[in-house]
Amino acid sequence: MLIEEPKDFIEKSSICIHAVSPDGIIKYANEFELETLDYEYDEYVGHNTSEFQLDKDSLDFMLKKLGSFESFNNYPARVQGKHKVVYILYNSNVFQDGDRFVHTRCFGNVIDKELYDFHKNRSSRQKLQPLLFTRYNRHIRPFRSVSRG
Repeated sequence: MLIEEPKDFIEKSSICIHAVSPDGIIKYANEFELETLDYEYDEYVGHNTSEFQLDKDSLDFMLKKLGSFESFNNYPARVQGKHKVVYILYNSNVFQDGDRFVHTRCFGNVIDKELYDFHKNRSSRQKLQPLLFTRYNRHIRPFRSVSRG
């Protein structure tokens, strides 16, 4: 049971929280996200996410997943803060009304560049893993039973 109001719980959380419309407009950002990126409310909320996401491939991935009503976890992104680049791991899903996409529910943890690089490389390795496994298996000889007679 929450003792404080849910709105205060979200607004004062120590994690980045924002909501994005289906057309990519940031509809809400909590205080922690605004402080982390060093933006005033009007400099961030009401703007398109593409203004802040520095990796087009990351943004495309996130929009594709969310557009298909799929969740994702621990996805790395480089975000342009007012004065510096901020590395964030995002978890997100879609709030929907029936089959209508209403807005995203995005939660982000600030990370350092080293952890960002690790997660980006992990994402790349996961995409390559089936290919690498196939190449490796071409060199394995099938097992043959040996009869002793």
